[in-house]
Amino acid sequence: MKKKYLLLLLCFPLLMTGCGKVPELQDGKQVVVELDGKQFTAEEFFDELKESYGTSTLVNLVSNYIADQEITDELADEAKEKAQTEYNTMYAYYSSNWNEVLASSGYSSGEDLLEDITNNYRQSLVLEKYLKENIITEEEIQDYYDNNIYGDATIRHVLIIPDVDDDTDSTKKEEEKKKALEEATEIIKKLESSENVEEDISSIAKLQSDDTGTASEGGILENVNNTSGLAEEFWEAVKDLEVGKFTTEPIETEFGYHVIYKVSQKYKPTIEEVKETILDSLVEDKLSKTNASIIYWGKLREKYNMVIHDDTIKNDYEALLKKYEKDAK
Repeated sequence: MKKKYLLLLLCFPLLMTGCGKVPELQDGKQVVVELDGKQFTAEEFFDELKESYGTSTLVNLVSNYIADQEITDELADEAKEKAQTEYNTMYAYYSSNWNEVLASSGYSSGEDLLEDITNNYRQSLVLEKYLKENIITEEEIQDYYDNNIYGDATIRHVLIIPDVDDDTDSTKKEEEKKKALEEATEIIKKLESSENVEEDISSIAKLQSDDTGTASEGGILENVNNTSGLAEEFWEAVKDLEVGKFTTEPIETEFGYHVIYKVSQKYKPTIEEVKETILDSLVEDKLSKTNASIIYWGKLREKYNMVIHDDTIKNDYEALLKKYEKDAK
């Protein structure tokens, strides 16, 4: 629900002090608009808005309040910076008809849009903070550390890519894959009889590797780990290799066939050194689940002992939460 609707709702208790004096019926109900034969009261207007926008408006109002209580100066600055960046990107894209875009989205000015974007980022960052402080357990952190944190490795590798493209027929593809596999296997045989494996694989990479990003440097990849964006099969091979050893058979990935030699392995960092990184990863994983943000915001509101006194909005809110929780399972 856009800000203009919120202002209308907030206006009712302030009618005599800031939003303008309006007529009243004998029973004290305030008239919002009248025409021949009919007067529409503030109560009727509120009930109509409540049915259409009440729950979303209330939820956003409460969430913004909680965000104000929970947010730190650092997170507030981060939200402001991210919001400004997103706003600038939108403006650059729609600058030729900016006012029309704002109007069609229900905004009277760019400042109103920027305020909404900023509030969204504030809520997102506060929710992440809540997960880190209240939801993620020490056991989860330890488990992630044990299974996902590794010391950086430096390796050299040779990549042999089958000579195929999208137009190559299946028979030819198999033939070229076989040739690439045989070439990678021959490289391993050479290394098995080598007296200086690192020097030899470096020379081979410069002559034969199809990895244009590393071939000229002897196939070297420095300080890689499981977050370096390597192909899964490639990383698994690197992880399992001992320093000074090479793969005894070619490693197949979507790119081709690799021969890998591990040059060095750094010590695994302590859990305290990488705790923030682990928390960020765990938060990202939790929020990637279906309806996760909605469900966790529900829990955060519970932390503040939120009680909805209006039955219509209360029933709607509880029904929506149950639906989201059911869909998430």
